[in-house]
Amino acid sequence: MRLLTLFSLLFVALQTYGKELNTQIAFIPDVHFHDIYADFSQSGFKGVKLDSQTKPVAIRSMKAQLHSTRLFNENYFALIAALNDIAERGVKLVALPGDFTDDGQPAHLKGLKALLNDYTKRYDMRFFAIPGNHDPVKPIKTAAGKSDFLNDEGREVAIFSPDHKNCKASQTDALFCDDGIAHGGYQEIVSAMADFGLMPSSQDLLWQTPFTSDHAALSERQYQQCSEDKQHCVMLPDTSYLVEPVAGLWLLAIDANVYLPEFKNNQLTFKGSGNAGYNKVLTEKPYLITWIKQIVSAAKKQNKTLIAFSHFPMGEFYDQQSASIKELYGSDAFQLTREPTNNTQETLAETGLRLHIGGHMHMNDTSLIKTAKNTLYNIQAPSISAYRPAYKLVSIIGSKAKVDTVLLDSIAGFDTLFPAYEKEYSYLAEHNPDEKWLADILDSEDYHQFTLRHLAGLTRWRFIPREWPESFRSVLLSFSFHELLGLYESPINKPLTQHSERVLKGVTLFDFIRDFYLLRNAGTLAFEDIPTTHLKAYKVMAQQLNTMGQCIPKDVGKIAQTVDVCTLQVGLSKALMIFEKLADGENDRCLMIDLNLNANKPAKACRP
Repeated sequence: MRLLTLFSLLFVALQTYGKELNTQIAFIPDVHFHDIYADFSQSGFKGVKLDSQTKPVAIRSMKAQLHSTRLFNENYFALIAALNDIAERGVKLVALPGDFTDDGQPAHLKGLKALLNDYTKRYDMRFFAIPGNHDPVKPIKTAAGKSDFLNDEGREVAIFSPDHKNCKASQTDALFCDDGIAHGGYQEIVSAMADFGLMPSSQDLLWQTPFTSDHAALSERQYQQCSEDKQHCVMLPDTSYLVEPVAGLWLLAIDANVYLPEFKNNQLTFKGSGNAGYNKVLTEKPYLITWIKQIVSAAKKQNKTLIAFSHFPMGEFYDQQSASIKELYGSDAFQLTREPTNNTQETLAETGLRLHIGGHMHMNDTSLIKTAKNTLYNIQAPSISAYRPAYKLVSIIGSKAKVDTVLLDSIAGFDTLFPAYEKEYSYLAEHNPDEKWLADILDSEDYHQFTLRHLAGLTRWRFIPREWPESFRSVLLSFSFHELLGLYESPINKPLTQHSERVLKGVTLFDFIRDFYLLRNAGTLAFEDIPTTHLKAYKVMAQQLNTMGQCIPKDVGKIAQTVDVCTLQVGLSKALMIFEKLADGENDRCLMIDLNLNANKPAKACRP
């Protein structure tokens, strides 16, 4: 049987030898799949009944979604829409660069596996997954759960795994215990996702791991990971692999998770990998760098087209504005700890890799890392579970790769769960009115608008309180830019024109902060949602603040007593400068990249 398989693969290789490679690969990171139809009924949780015809849903609250950088529920429909779009295009290869599930829970892994198997069967698709920091959250299975599921009356209730401390305490009618909500470890992840790249398939022309044995068993794919003080060491899995799904194309899937072991109360635990990324790969998994170099060298010799993907970014993602962001917002703001250092970026570029597609940041961005002999293009693919929902489509013809961005603005069923959220809103209005969210999100006309309003809510409830300086977090959020200028006696060198006054009156401080996050997340895709009058107002305001000279506050009563308007002037001026730079970043919509590893030609812009 094995001999027959080898002859079949050899026949395929001979048939395609000498032909120009012509194929497409879709990249969908950060799906954060939550199976809204997961069954927790054995634990007593009945879910929310939407109507008499459909199965009850197990969803998390809108309140929870508006405090999270990702949606939990609607991405179920977004993934189906993305896969339908991919099927209509005739694309057969789909990469999932990490965080393909909510938190690696068995219930969601089961639902995702069934969905992917369905598309494999119906459309002959092949999926290639690599873990992210949410799957697994820790390298071993751990007790876990969520306290914000919705019940049928619109109230938040909790579902935890039976071994969680909450389930070991006295239970209430708002607590359910089900092992389907535990956090799966590597064993559970690989067992569920084995057919999607993590284990070899008879269809593969080549499948390798970084380990000399090349055995697929997880027990044979391990490395030693020590704690930061080097006092405790354990063997942990590394699921990295190289696969050749079609002749001439090598997909390099890199498991860049690093989980540092800790001993707390004499028990082994692990730090999460969310902030580790490639900075820790260099120190904790140096063998991966060696392996990548070997693969690049082999790809050159064998004339293979090589594309790498992983969950974490290999390049910076703030258009060279990280230092300015750190100065204004602090070193821990805007997830700066996740950014690879210059040394890390250079080391990765020196491996010879040309194209890497990552996720993790839920951003649409392109960065270039240039060394003497190579340019590494790091493509940050956006998440379909956040603004602005899209995936990356790589079309390969010969040695050229067209990297395109496919928008998911309109998806079927995005409003399916709105009746459940209406129950939640009514419950909050009656029992906890201070926690009501803005109900306009339920008026969204499509998924694009839904994610836009989600980000606006996220800006208000999470980003501003956590990330913006105190001078911005005040009553001034509702002030127009024109009103903000009225807080100063400082002389203005260039008087405002009537047009400039109008545009400054038409935008508030909150509008600017929301637009800032739109641009940060979506790059140039955000310009469809930022009015041109806002962009004009930001330029006028920047000019006024920069020419103002010494700050002389007006005596405006309570404002002068509660807000340091001079600090606001400096901070807003810096924020506007960062906004301008982000708006002028690298091409993040459509790029044509030469993947010939024996040359180093610059990329060119292309039409989507």
